[in-house]
Order: sequence, then structure tokens, then C-alpha cells
Amino acid sequence: APGPGERVLDLSAAPGGKASYMAQLMRNTGTLVANDASAARQKATSANLQRMGVVNALVVCGDGRKLPRRMSGFDRVLLDAPCSGLGVLSRDPAARLQRTAADVRRCAHLQKELLLAAVDATRVGGTVVYSTCSVAAEENEQVVHYALQRRHVRLVDSGLPFGSPGMVKHMERRFSPAMAQCRRFYPHQHNVDG
Repeated sequence: APGPGERVLDLSAAPGGKASYMAQLMRNTGTLVANDASAARQKATSANLQRMGVVNALVVCGDGRKLPRRMSGFDRVLLDAPCSGLGVLSRDPAARLQRTAADVRRCAHLQKELLLAAVDATRVGGTVVYSTCSVAAEENEQVVHYALQRRHVRLVDSGLPFGSPGMVKHMERRFSPAMAQCRRFYPHQHNVDG
């Protein structure tokens, strides 16, 4: 978790709930950059950070894939990536009819680019947390596997005593045994959204 005085980036921050919580963990010190590509959604981020009394945050609106060209050296980066939302279908049953395999592929492509940007924005020895609200391996293990192949990074134990281990194989794909250190949360098993 972020601590006081650190430099932290929330790469896909809107509407600001996680950024507000990180600012609290940082005791409103250090620097928190809350980025999102949507200007309309960043209005909510600004409002929520102000409402919560956050004074150590800089709200930025830009393509997260390009952010490391302007800012880097963060101690910690959170990427709660835009996704297909396959883990929250119980909240919106109509979405089941709207999601397609092409949507998942499109999201996974963006997620891979954003995760590489998150790694590039992090200082050596820093920490990146990647999450989605999808249960699809294409948007989770395959994205993490992609980053492991393209950057000098490693997976570490999350320390979370709950959730299911990340998949080390999915259909014909095999992943690093370290992927088991990741955590999956299933709506039907853990009483949460995916």
C-alpha cells in the first residue's frame, strides 16, 4: 500500500475512489497523480478528491499510454484498467447481450499497452498493481504474461489471504508458475464483483 511521502500514480483514476483512498494511506503527503483519458469523468475525480479533503493530488487528463513520456519515477502505480466488465454482469444483466469476443480483444489490447506504460512510469524497484473487473483470462493473466515477456519485471505475492490463485494455464496457454501469486475474485465464490 502507498505510504506517506511517496510518488504514486493512478493511471486510470476516474471517478477517484481509489485515488482518494490512496491519498488517505499517504496521509495527504507526497504526490498522487490521478490520470484518466476521459475529461468528463475527471470532473468527478476532481470533485471527489476535493470533497475528501485531498491536497496532495494532481488531476491529469491524458492517454495513459503516453504518460511515461511526460512523467515517470513513481514509487507505485495503480492500473485498474478499462475492461469488458465481464465480472460485473450480475449488476447489469443486459450487458451480457452487448459484450462480444471482439470487445474482449479490444480491451485486452488497450490493457497490454496501459500495463507497459504503468511499468515504464515506475522507478526501478517500484510496485505496479494491475486489476480489472473482468474474469476473462484474456484481460488478466494474458495481459500480465505479455508484460512479463516485454519488461524486466517479476510478480510478487500480494499478501492477500483470500481470493483464488491466478491461473497458470488457460485452454492451450501456459503461464509462469508465479502467476499463482496473483489473485482472482469471482462473484459467485467471494461475494464481490469480479
